[in-house]
Amino acid sequence: MKRYEHEAERIIDAPRALVWAVVSDTNRSDRALGLAPATYRWDVDETGRRVRVASASELGQALEWIEPPYQWIEGRVVEGRRRFVKGPVSRAGFDARLEDTGDGKTRLRARAWMEAGGLIGLLGGPVQRLKFKAGLRRYLDAIEALFATTDASGAADASQPAAVRVKYLLGQSADEVTTGPRTEPNRALLERRGQALRAVVEPEVAERILGHLAERPDEEVREMRPFELAGRWGLPRRAVLRGFLHATVAGLCDLRWQVNCPVCRVGAAVVERLDGVGEATHCDACEIDFGTDFGQHVEAVFPSNPAIRPTTSALYCASSPAFLPHVLAQLEVPAGETREEPIELVRGAVHVRALKRPGAADVALEDAPATLAVTVTSDGVRVEREGAASGASTLRLVNATDDVATVLIERAGWSADAVLGSVIASFPDFLDLFATEAPASGVDLRVGHLALLFSDLVGSTALYERVGDARAFAIVEEHFRAMGAAIERHEGAIVKTMGDAVMASFPSLGHGVAAARAMIEAHDAAHAGDGLGVKIGVHAGPCLAVRANDRLDFFGTTVNMAARLQAKAEASEIVLTEQSYDEPGVVEVLGAFPVRRFEASLKGIEERQRLVGAQLGGATRG
Repeated sequence: MKRYEHEAERIIDAPRALVWAVVSDTNRSDRALGLAPATYRWDVDETGRRVRVASASELGQALEWIEPPYQWIEGRVVEGRRRFVKGPVSRAGFDARLEDTGDGKTRLRARAWMEAGGLIGLLGGPVQRLKFKAGLRRYLDAIEALFATTDASGAADASQPAAVRVKYLLGQSADEVTTGPRTEPNRALLERRGQALRAVVEPEVAERILGHLAERPDEEVREMRPFELAGRWGLPRRAVLRGFLHATVAGLCDLRWQVNCPVCRVGAAVVERLDGVGEATHCDACEIDFGTDFGQHVEAVFPSNPAIRPTTSALYCASSPAFLPHVLAQLEVPAGETREEPIELVRGAVHVRALKRPGAADVALEDAPATLAVTVTSDGVRVEREGAASGASTLRLVNATDDVATVLIERAGWSADAVLGSVIASFPDFLDLFATEAPASGVDLRVGHLALLFSDLVGSTALYERVGDARAFAIVEEHFRAMGAAIERHEGAIVKTMGDAVMASFPSLGHGVAAARAMIEAHDAAHAGDGLGVKIGVHAGPCLAVRANDRLDFFGTTVNMAARLQAKAEASEIVLTEQSYDEPGVVEVLGAFPVRRFEASLKGIEERQRLVGAQLGGATRG
């Protein structure tokens, strides 16, 4: 076997973390190096380990390789390697190391290499070395140009992962080397369907979506995330989500459901309809089955509609750190050995685990320790912090087992800007436009946390008798419009109406209580003289997302509790459990109003409940 490699060095006028975020995206770098796209699968190697295997064709040769987990430390280093099992190449890899120059710039050293044998390998090796040289030069030139021509102010938030922050810069670039290829859209169809979008959403949102579909590279329109784009565009998140939902109806993009693994946080499955999401999901990367939580694991993503913009889906490297932005470091430690590396640790909690091993540990970091010591044992991981750092911390990894260990240091408190089920289930436009999107019949999807509100209008029967059907109907319709507006203002959605009653969902208890207050205040201001009152119950907790009458609905103890609380309320009163009333944020919303504290038995709930009713006043009582 003979080794062929090329190494390049550049001084780049940009922060080290952001330079690392671009160069460590090995899916981009492999594409820039001229490597062929690959097809990936999971298999078992000769030792019985489950491994990621890739296949590709390079220089007319069929190649197959095993791709071990890549290693990296955010802002400092990335190292990837491949072990070939088919073709003239034996091993290959890419690595990059970064350091500060002391004047705000970054020194980057990048290297691509391969080892090959046989006649084909010896003939093709020099050619591949030239490809490495040209590819590295082209890629580093593009990185220099990226930082020289874009505004980095949107990437300044150091609390965000570097791989997320750098998207603000990549979103300003049209250079194919760094952003990837762009398939030409069907502009006539884009304009025709775009008119339908412009007619129903805010002009700036519509133009941003249409411009994105027309001009951005394939990788940015293949799986669009509304909240992520809203941050990049500086627009309200819910306005952009509303835009994408209406864009789906207009045929500009599609709605897909991605189920994210709770361990690696990567998509374990993608289905076209919500009825394709199962109660349990398997993650090949983690080799686990997990119960699907619709609220926390299921994400709505929006690929471009193929008629508007067909996109290429070539994958060059499945192990890129860019696919795991929450992972600060992923490092391999041989059996029985110790490894030390410098690392910048973020304030907050870090989650420490070892790949495919039991146990994990969470550590709160109010400030950076001098040393974060991680010991991997057969039972899991043990983490200790030592001293206080004056600069970078030292990460000390001790492998006390008889097998190699891959350790991950993750941001425990960070989550991607994803449109999760807990959000979509409380979004009015989704429930209106996608009424039939619901779990399959007989499938109950768990929702880990959702707030439910039930309201009821009292005095309507007497109103009909007093003012006549036409006038009473108009008043009641006006009431429902006011209720819906208050619910939507506080990020909720009406799930269904039942006579004079409303059931609404919210992403949090605080949103539900704020909406309840707004509903009563709006009602009492408009109908103080009509002899009407509204009473409300709010409760939050786990429930089930189900299909009922071919629509999305919710079922379970939390739903029952919210409905029973409403039944205990008086007119112009919000009733919660005592525990809910004492939650942060609730007293701030209701603390100015008199309360009554009482105990009651609720139908279908075994234990008597301690309840609090916040009395907001109003025209009717009792």
